[in-house]
Amino acid sequence: MTVTPEGDFERDTRVEGADGRYRATLSDAWALWGPAGGYVSTIALRAAGAHSRFDRPASYACSYLGVASFGPIDVAVTTLRSAKRAEALRVELLQSDQVFLDATVWTIDGEMQGMEHDVATMPAVPGPDRLQGWFEQTPQERNPYRRFWSNIDERMTDQWFGDWRDHPIRPPVRDSWYRFRGAPVFEDPYVDAGRSVMIVDTIGWPAAAVAYPARVPFVAPTIELSVRFHRSARGSEWLFARTEAPYAGDGLLWSTSQVWSSDGRLVASGGQHMLCRPTPG
Repeated sequence: MTVTPEGDFERDTRVEGADGRYRATLSDAWALWGPAGGYVSTIALRAAGAHSRFDRPASYACSYLGVASFGPIDVAVTTLRSAKRAEALRVELLQSDQVFLDATVWTIDGEMQGMEHDVATMPAVPGPDRLQGWFEQTPQERNPYRRFWSNIDERMTDQWFGDWRDHPIRPPVRDSWYRFRGAPVFEDPYVDAGRSVMIVDTIGWPAAAVAYPARVPFVAPTIELSVRFHRSARGSEWLFARTEAPYAGDGLLWSTSQVWSSDGRLVASGGQHMLCRPTPG
């Protein structure tokens, strides 16, 4: 089955403007419980890149203060600290003069030299060519998030396909390969980093949900997200991520992710803190 993506990640995360004042438009092709958190965070990250003197993102952290509507938004970027080799920037996303996302982004000089070692080891998993995508193998008529998932090819190493209501109960871990449909790689380093932001922000809830029977009567919107960018993934169409949700309790849910390139190099790491609350109604 050929899947046509509903969105275009590069186009749908563009910002326009200058001098710390930018505009963007939220596309409903990236809808989950509203505009997907990783999607709006990528817009914030790109605004930081447009404002920064440097072309390498180092880290991103944000608080989600509200849920925006699809349509135009304003973006305000302020330089908090500007040093010889690094900058810290504050990014606010606003709609109707209300801030719905507040982020801090560190950017660095891409030519910096320093200590070098790498003992991070990617989990031993089958490659994406040996796996099938769940979107293609599962009927999508009743999937309310099918427009979002049309944009990303996810291939889980646990190759179970069927009606989600009948899914087997298993530990709160999700091992998957991801490739953006349409253009799978991006030259812009901030769009490239946005792929990892999307994965870290999106998969924590699905990783946790498999530990419970279907139709668990809770939702878990992200209140805080943090991602660290270790190296570029511009040469890798596929990204592998292990996402774990090792703790839920007292109204909170925590997840952590590591993102790897197809040649086994650690690209990014991060996590979410989610507010777990009863499903409305």
